[in-house]
Amino acid sequence: MSIKAKCIYSSSACNKTPNAIDWGNNNIICYGACNVIHLYSYEKSSRGSHLQTLTGHKKIITSVHWIKKLDRNVPENELIATSADHTASIWTADEANNFSLCCYLTGHTNVVRNATGLYLPTNENNDLIVVTLSADSLIKIWNRTGKEVSCSQTISLGNGFALSAKLTTLSKYNEVALALANDDSNLHIYVLDNQNIFVPAVKLMGHEDWIQSIDIAKDGESTFIATASQDCHIRIWKVFPREPENLKSSEIESIVLKVDATTFQTNKGETYSVSLESVLSAHENWVYSVRWYQVYQGTNQVGKLQLLSASMDKTIIIWEHDTNSNIWLDKVRFGEVGGNTLGFFGSVFGPSGESVLAHGHQGAIHVWTHNEANDSWLPGLSFGGHYSAVEDLDWDPDGQFVLSCSADQTTRLHAPYVTEDSKNSWYEIARPQVHGYDMVCLTVLNRFKFVSAGDEKVLRVFEAPRSFAETLKNLTKLDSSAYLKNSLVEGASVPSLGLSNKAVFSEDIIKSVSIEDEESQKHPKDRYPDFYYTPTLLTAPPTEETLLQNTLWPETQKLYGHPYEVFTVASNHAETIVASACKASKLEHAGIILWDAITWKQIDYLTFHALTVTQLEFSPNDEYLLSVSRDRMWALYRHSPGEKPLYKKIANLDKKSNVHTRIIWSCSWSFDSLYFCTSSRDKKVAVWGQKAPPRDEPSEFSLCLQPLEVEDSASAVSFAPCLVDKKYLIAIGLENGSIVLSLWCCKDSWNVLAKLDQTIAHHLNINKLRFSPVTGEAGCNKKDANVLQLASCSNDHHVKIYTFVLC
Repeated sequence: MSIKAKCIYSSSACNKTPNAIDWGNNNIICYGACNVIHLYSYEKSSRGSHLQTLTGHKKIITSVHWIKKLDRNVPENELIATSADHTASIWTADEANNFSLCCYLTGHTNVVRNATGLYLPTNENNDLIVVTLSADSLIKIWNRTGKEVSCSQTISLGNGFALSAKLTTLSKYNEVALALANDDSNLHIYVLDNQNIFVPAVKLMGHEDWIQSIDIAKDGESTFIATASQDCHIRIWKVFPREPENLKSSEIESIVLKVDATTFQTNKGETYSVSLESVLSAHENWVYSVRWYQVYQGTNQVGKLQLLSASMDKTIIIWEHDTNSNIWLDKVRFGEVGGNTLGFFGSVFGPSGESVLAHGHQGAIHVWTHNEANDSWLPGLSFGGHYSAVEDLDWDPDGQFVLSCSADQTTRLHAPYVTEDSKNSWYEIARPQVHGYDMVCLTVLNRFKFVSAGDEKVLRVFEAPRSFAETLKNLTKLDSSAYLKNSLVEGASVPSLGLSNKAVFSEDIIKSVSIEDEESQKHPKDRYPDFYYTPTLLTAPPTEETLLQNTLWPETQKLYGHPYEVFTVASNHAETIVASACKASKLEHAGIILWDAITWKQIDYLTFHALTVTQLEFSPNDEYLLSVSRDRMWALYRHSPGEKPLYKKIANLDKKSNVHTRIIWSCSWSFDSLYFCTSSRDKKVAVWGQKAPPRDEPSEFSLCLQPLEVEDSASAVSFAPCLVDKKYLIAIGLENGSIVLSLWCCKDSWNVLAKLDQTIAHHLNINKLRFSPVTGEAGCNKKDANVLQLASCSNDHHVKIYTFVLC
């Protein structure tokens, strides 16, 4: 028996730092997602197609940059990444365009914030200069010659630090120059001398706050430098060669530059003039990013020059130079409207200039594409996901979609987009809950109802509106007609400063605000309320803008009763009972509350554990309720209809057994309700089964085989929904992010089938694993016993779906 594993869906947001995303002329998008780098290809007609995940850094990725080729028509094959683990890295593509680690740049003693690279113009061996900026107040210059990399220079800023840098060549003799922004709000230009050392050439003053971004473009002999600042302004500087003059040494030193041109000389004796070309002031908040876009005609001639800027005022602007008036005009403006977002960290043009990619303060990745027919920019399908640890997930009982919740304070719904002419692709199709507390746990009762809990004492019940039922029918081809007949709620919205999603009925729908006449003159933020709902008929996966505004589910109940923050929740398969437990350090607080899922009243309170219950799970036949806890014990309760308590404890693990010596993190039932497994921080996974009882005596659950010992803390576990080769298949999630697939049989030993390493699975602690409750692929209307699907979530911000083919 063998198994083929494939990750068919990976969802994660971009890191919440400037410069965390880039789009190369090779049409590959790279972005930092927690500690890894994702590579995507992108087409207008569909969202990005995942190409590769680059793992190697131990802490969050702070920036990624493609290293541009000197010949702009040649696609990039190397990128630079920087990380909070005090290092930077260079990644290189092979002939098959698969990227692998070239080298680490080590030497900094604090977070490496940013980097820039440039191929030496007089060299054909891809020799490279890299500049890294760190919070340790050092700027390091690295030279790569052949395969050897060395640090050739270190610039100390004392107690200061650098924010952005860009390498370029000056036009006359391809002399290398460095544009650098420090915390003094000035733009510094360094030039490379004869000893390959960068020396200061000129200091350009004018910005009144930190410069967050620098980009450089060339137009013939002239070089344009754009700088974006927290003073809400963008400045464009023009550097051009000048005939040598008799300059005094005092004139070469740092000069306060406002509008008039100033000059500087290189060590080769060449003279360059710098002037302030323009000041762009249309943004109303910090400007975090500027990017040039150039259409090249021949080697050095530029046909069109545009500038793209992104700001915390929630807008993206495309600037273009008007030759008639000789000023820069904001040609296109788009961005986020409404919602609880906080603006953009960065934006970048696609290689054709017909698409724009941006990443927001909350990790969302936005795409806009140019419609040539009416010369407009429209939101496109993007990719992304949670931007913080994903704490829990659950499948729809029919195995058709997955709900996840995260410390980013959202609950998201992921489902396959079913089409007739292409393979089903997974997307985020709804964001049912946007909350004010970090989300901790959830359980799906049925296709249109779930219960979730944030880092608070309250559980909340949500029911789907008509808009979601219609979306589900259109995108996944699932029959929602019965629900649509009975549903009266059109959608949901959140009032300002509110935590509850309020139902919106047909008569209450907020109509779209007209943008004609005087309304068209208003700024977007004045034309729309904080939160609003407008009916949207979706026939394709929603864009980020739609997810932000129109996919909430109304909250129908709040469940009060826990003395501390809720930690775990589960529901039975009959959809009649919900069980929940909260954080606890005492027996009286560690109880399990049972709720009636119809009246939503508390119907029982079960006590046994002395510390926090980490997971609850009902058996598939609903006869048993299993709990595992930080107290290193599990407890098993049997259903007693019509009696008190409703579930009676019939078995528990004794601490003295030493089966588990650390916290038990997770548990799972076999599909036939005969066995359950537990996984622990002690790196053990144990399976427990029911002994054949003597006559008139209750059955006992005991250890079936010696526990399986794995390489790291076993933080998640899940039974497959069927037998595989007459054995049970168990997926085990580890603290290091790997997933182990093992066969188990009570009459045999453990048989590890496969291990999904960090390049396929996760790179941080796995919080939950869930096999789909049915065989076959979601979105296909047929069961296939040889195909299984597994959902996983992790502290690395990812939700992943895997397909396993048994052969």
